[in-house]
Amino acid sequence: MGFSLLLTISVQRELEGRGCRPDLIPNGGVDRCSSCHVSSRGGGRRTPFGQDVRDALRSGSCAEFWDAELAALDSDGDGRSNGEELLDPSGSWRPEGAPSPGDPARVTNPGIPDDAPPAPPVLFIRGDSNSSGTVDISDGVFTLGFLFRSERRPTCDSAADSNGDGGINISDAVYLFQYLFAGGDLLPAPFPECGEAGKGDGDACEESAACG
Repeated sequence: MGFSLLLTISVQRELEGRGCRPDLIPNGGVDRCSSCHVSSRGGGRRTPFGQDVRDALRSGSCAEFWDAELAALDSDGDGRSNGEELLDPSGSWRPEGAPSPGDPARVTNPGIPDDAPPAPPVLFIRGDSNSSGTVDISDGVFTLGFLFRSERRPTCDSAADSNGDGGINISDAVYLFQYLFAGGDLLPAPFPECGEAGKGDGDACEESAACG
């Protein structure tokens, strides 16, 4: 009878440990037990990340263990650290009252080798060639300087593509000047606010400082 009671208590404690640990890693709610265990129900064989978590546990089933050292490891060997996969590269996230970082849709499992999610789309403003956050005459001048004076290239080609035809040429500066000074057509979206490119557009946009 005493042995059965001890076994029951031991199993209960283990189940409690499994239940709390996903909440002790950033975005742990995405894969829950599958982050640390091969079985999605938890228990049994551990993933490589689960083995590293076991090594990191200091005391108690629900003691905090996420830190910079565990975040820096690449447990599953897929070329991205555990922190990168869980969107906390520095390992600075703490479970006490802090929301999980980043977009949960971009979380990958640190216990399973997998491909990185596609890069998020770059936001930009059409016509904002110099990435100043506003569309004005200086953008057309910036585009002409790049085209004819070998000056700095726009960091977002799609923003400099004022008429949205897929390239950068003198017609973009003309289109912009016509809009600004001659009642020409509005610039294609995204304009006048930051937005995503349409299908087939925006591939040549490394960054736009105006849109973060």
